[in-house]
Amino acid sequence: MKIAFKHWFIGFVILTILLFGETTVAQKGKGNQCNETLQNKSGTCDANKCQAACVKRHKPGHGICTNGEDNNKGKVICICHYQCPR
Repeated sequence: MKIAFKHWFIGFVILTILLFGETTVAQKGKGNQCNETLQNKSGTCDANKCQAACVKRHKPGHGICTNGEDNNKGKVICICHYQCPR
């Protein structure tokens, strides 16, 4: 009985260490996110076109339509979120 518990505990400790290592590696990749505003003269934003334009400029990018900032006077703009180059 004691031997089975010992092997189980060692396996649990090794698995925990591996999972924490993977979590740390995954978190490192998320730190460098950049944003770019993609210009649209009409003041409207089509979600599919926004996504396509973002992917065209930055391959792993994700485009989102959102209300503009104060200097855009309430227009809907496309913001591209992507991984910053190192």
